[in-house]
Amino acid sequence: MYDNLPAEISHNAHPAHKLTLKLVTSDDGRPFRCNGCREPGSGEGRRYRCDTCEFDLHTSCAVAESTLKHPLFGDLEFKLLHSPSPPSADGKFCNACGHVTSGFVYHCSSKDLDLHPCCAALKMETVLPGGHMLELCKEAKKDCLVCREKGHPAGTSWNKKFLDALRKHKLWAYRWNYGGGDDGYLHIACMKKIAVQSWEQTYQDSPGGGIVEASVPVMKSMMQWRLFRNTDNSSREKTAAIELVANTAQIFSQASSSAPH
Repeated sequence: MYDNLPAEISHNAHPAHKLTLKLVTSDDGRPFRCNGCREPGSGEGRRYRCDTCEFDLHTSCAVAESTLKHPLFGDLEFKLLHSPSPPSADGKFCNACGHVTSGFVYHCSSKDLDLHPCCAALKMETVLPGGHMLELCKEAKKDCLVCREKGHPAGTSWNKKFLDALRKHKLWAYRWNYGGGDDGYLHIACMKKIAVQSWEQTYQDSPGGGIVEASVPVMKSMMQWRLFRNTDNSSREKTAAIELVANTAQIFSQASSSAPH
């Protein structure tokens, strides 16, 4: 996570006014959409904001480095673009989460790869409160415990052409060991949906909170239902997976306030 962040910055994405570092410590902050990468953000935590124009940037977007080398891509260099690179035949999407890139993006021209800044900032390893170690991987080796797919998240509103393109690429997932030498996987895309739903639910439940996309399914409940309905899942796997889901919002909140690798 960034240390010693400046209290105020000037940014080319919003030249009219300076952006002020905001810290919301309560859980009643309304979730927002970053005006840089166009990806969602938690209402709680740090971000840069112009109150006059209601302009927000994830910290990871506001003070992003101009170039990036990510551990999952070796020596490949990514350059920060403030608008998406020209679309390829497969369209433009983040090679971590599979979501369309429509704003700030790290782009590798030699391999035509793209990463949202907040995805690039996800920790390579993290330990959950229950002690399970998570490891970021370029692909899931087993079915994701939310969508039950390996290569790409299922059950989305993406059109067929886009899904066909995604099948050519492997999307990132977190892997964790839940005992007995067994591993489980959860797509970054599925985790992001869970995080957004968690932020929205927290805001709805807060004093003075409003209804934010109430029609969105509660991903945490859906995952618990799928896990316990599937008799192939061991009790250790169920416990570890639900622990991961419970901490998903925090994982993404930290990423949006952290430096890409």
